[in-house]
Amino acid sequence: MTEISISIPASARPSGKAVCVMLGTGFDEIEALAPVDVLRRAGMEVFTVSMTENRLVKGATGNHVVADMSISDLSPDHIDWLIFPGADKSQDAVNLNESLNDIVKSHWEKGGNIAAICAAPALVLGPLGIINGVIATGYPFLRDDFENNGGIYSEEPVVIGDRLITSKGPGTTLEFALAIVRKAKGADTEKALREGMVIANCECDDNCTCGCNN
Repeated sequence: MTEISISIPASARPSGKAVCVMLGTGFDEIEALAPVDVLRRAGMEVFTVSMTENRLVKGATGNHVVADMSISDLSPDHIDWLIFPGADKSQDAVNLNESLNDIVKSHWEKGGNIAAICAAPALVLGPLGIINGVIATGYPFLRDDFENNGGIYSEEPVVIGDRLITSKGPGTTLEFALAIVRKAKGADTEKALREGMVIANCECDDNCTCGCNN
């Protein structure tokens, strides 16, 4: 067999406050990379961050992604949004070590923004108390884990709070990303992206809480 080598570019670092999409082994590729694409289209500064020192991270379906930076490159002072994609319950992507838990908890307690999708609301945010007593959503099959951590489970595809955005899973990823855009850049930017990307408004009812323009 021919040996294949991968040349990994130098680590990139934010110039100021930025969106940090956290990548751990087993992360759901759609839930991680679609928001990166959408938020960059919206003009937001976005960086993928490996949860370890190894910037080559393997996703849930076997795709390898070179993160923009490793965990040691991440400065809490540069975090505007922390975004967590989901993963299988057994994977590192949703089983944070103590150091990363401290970063997330500190960011939240200092008034920072967090967005989490699929398994991440229950398995990443739940143990830290971030969804305790909060109306949010996540992967339906982890509803018990979600509620055991004090979350008030919503059936909406995306739920927007003051500083927290949560979503159900791969099929709701674009609405999840657009909700972050709406929160960070305003409704006009979201509308322009919907038109440019040919994304229809979601089909929520009159009590929609996902932030769409329905």
